[in-house]
Amino acid sequence: MKRWKRVRATALLLALATLAACAPGPGRPDASGSFTVIAVNDIYRIEGVKNGAAGGLARVRSLRKQLEARGEEVLVLHAGDALFPSLLSRVYKGAQMIDILNGLDGDNEAFDPRFFITFGNHEFDRARAKHAPELRQRLQDSQFTWLNANVHFAQDSAGQSLMAAPNHVATQIVEAGGIKVGIFGLTSDVKIPEYVTGIENPVAAARRASGELRAAGAEVVIALSHLDMGQDVKLIEALGDDGPDLIFGGHEHFNQVRNIGGVPRIFKADADAVTAFVVQVHAEADGVTTRHRLARLDGSLAPDPALAERTGGWLERFDREYCQKRKRPPGCLQQVVGHTRVALEAEELRIRSTESNLGSWLADQALAAFAGSGAQVAFLNAGSLRLNYDLPPGNITHQQIAELFAYPAPLYLIQIDGRTLKQVAQRAVSEYPGQGRWLQIAGFAFRHNVNTGEAGALTLLTDSGPRAVRDEEPILAVTGNFLLDPSIGDQDGYTMLGKHQVVDPRTPPDLRDRMLAALRTAGEKGIAPVVRGRICEEPATGPAPCLALPR
Repeated sequence: MKRWKRVRATALLLALATLAACAPGPGRPDASGSFTVIAVNDIYRIEGVKNGAAGGLARVRSLRKQLEARGEEVLVLHAGDALFPSLLSRVYKGAQMIDILNGLDGDNEAFDPRFFITFGNHEFDRARAKHAPELRQRLQDSQFTWLNANVHFAQDSAGQSLMAAPNHVATQIVEAGGIKVGIFGLTSDVKIPEYVTGIENPVAAARRASGELRAAGAEVVIALSHLDMGQDVKLIEALGDDGPDLIFGGHEHFNQVRNIGGVPRIFKADADAVTAFVVQVHAEADGVTTRHRLARLDGSLAPDPALAERTGGWLERFDREYCQKRKRPPGCLQQVVGHTRVALEAEELRIRSTESNLGSWLADQALAAFAGSGAQVAFLNAGSLRLNYDLPPGNITHQQIAELFAYPAPLYLIQIDGRTLKQVAQRAVSEYPGQGRWLQIAGFAFRHNVNTGEAGALTLLTDSGPRAVRDEEPILAVTGNFLLDPSIGDQDGYTMLGKHQVVDPRTPPDLRDRMLAALRTAGEKGIAPVVRGRICEEPATGPAPCLALPR
């Protein structure tokens, strides 16, 4: 087959209600020569967000039922990050997620031959060698296939992979709509746990997997990729016809489609199944063609009742056990711990792409934690703030705080120089928008040119007024543990930072505790954070404040 020689692609951004109402008509693909993909990625909460008002796996189940009821042959593809992090995974270590994923076909006991997932970096959050049996158990409990072409797991004394399971394979061919579909999985090397000996270069792994699948008769080859968009694009461009026809990806948390050669080849949905891509794939004699829709999984689609009930059972169990362990009454997660007079901006695309009022306020709390030690600036990686929806004005609950901080959040005072701070700012804006490395900051400001990708006009905000940052001057900065400790992960690429720069020997304060203390101090009046103008977008999109000096 001469792939992509002649390609037709129609992008239809439809609300789910429109999708559900769409009836077969002229131009709809013949089921004998096409199949439909439901693509999701980076799902951390079984119930979705906003207390289940958006996203969630029960809505993915409903979408699948709708499409199958219309006669479409459906493959469900999950591009990784499922087991961690979440509030429930702190206790159940991902068992709750596997149980609900097992129900996407309507039968928690039967194996689902049309659901495939790959490893995300957060599958390796439990990274010690002693955690390997735990991950293996999750694989063995899965009633679906894990695809992995580039993660090399360590072996046991008998020479068998520590993750040996019949449903854990490098590649798979499945027939759908009369087409032999080859699928393989790729995972980022952001985190390499102790039970992994290496993560292979994704381009090399994709070349090998694509070749093997085509040699075995695959007519369409799909990569299920937990890489960032830049890596996905490079993979397609580097391999051409020797690579996959399509990539369904994850790692980034906002929906996007990338055209290569003028046609859509890469698809990523929003995190927590707030959206899913529905892609109809056709294989013809002279090429592969697609039609895609973005399905919004919100109040317009009722969750599947059976899977919603099973999800509710996990939530009720967790609430009961969580509160019992802390000797609190049932429902303690809904305890009010503070108040806000304004909406707090925590939705991921915003908090990972702009200065948000919540992020700016949290950076203020971090800076205040070391005020007595002379701290001048603070910066927090947005990927450490995991709520993924805006909090409306009103009460703030214990559960919302617990979900905001998915990991411990110790703060450290480090000494760097001005040149390093400029490198930090430049790293923050790299591969904008939507990256977890984006910073929320205090004590300084800069201008971000979204066209050139440059962070410039770095400005210290001092008691005496703003002034330019000098390369050689020492600066006392507050930041979190993840950006300093490479044993946790890849530091979001902030390799210019490290624990050797820590200058305050005290037990590090925790940002979560600082937030709770600030909420208590605010009392019934509540907090009202504002965007200060510390990160100034250029070209400016409106009359926003800007504290950075002119260029």
